[in-house]
Amino acid sequence: MRVLLYGAGQVGTTVSYILSYRSDVDVAAVVDDDPATHGTHVDQAHVIGGAEWLPRLHADGVRHAIVCIGDNRTRLRLSRQLQEMGFTLINAIHPTANISPRARLGSGLIVGAGVVLYVNPVVGDAVYFDACAVVSHDSMIGDGALISEGTVIGARVDIGECALIGLGANVMTPRWGKGARLRVGKDGVVGIGAVVIKDVPDGDVVAGVPARSIRQHNGEHESTSSHE
Repeated sequence: MRVLLYGAGQVGTTVSYILSYRSDVDVAAVVDDDPATHGTHVDQAHVIGGAEWLPRLHADGVRHAIVCIGDNRTRLRLSRQLQEMGFTLINAIHPTANISPRARLGSGLIVGAGVVLYVNPVVGDAVYFDACAVVSHDSMIGDGALISEGTVIGARVDIGECALIGLGANVMTPRWGKGARLRVGKDGVVGIGAVVIKDVPDGDVVAGVPARSIRQHNGEHESTSSHE
């Protein structure tokens, strides 16, 4: 299977590493919209140019792709654009990830080493799980979300579209029972090491133990992750 990587930065290198475990995958090319990356390499794969190359690659038989960009909105937008162009989004899943056979997974996922998706979570498209993140039962992860290293998402938690959960955060409902749920809203941001035990509104930035609102933001996730 010949695969296109969209993104030549740190995330592109991570995805290339994860895909290196798959004997059925050949990274055919890398595209990136930053001209400074053109002519460079991601591992052995050549960065051939920007989005103008996509129709040619598709015509040449490269029909599978994955977006390797840390910014949530950009990753989701480009993933949807690639699907509209006829590319099939693949999942890059590290072989040490422990994913329940009852999990419902979207497409275009990046799943790092040691990730645990426990029992029956529902995961949308273009979600990025960094190393050792844990998602417990009956939780839902929305399209384009980023779940950073060492994060624990407890049972019956809903993570909204393009939300960003910072490194080492814990998000959990404080109550037991099937009726207990907690929500981090669309474009919500949870700070590094925060403990979230109540709902986070759309676009809200929370931090601390327990987490409290510190500001609203404009959808650009600039300070809680080092991904590029």
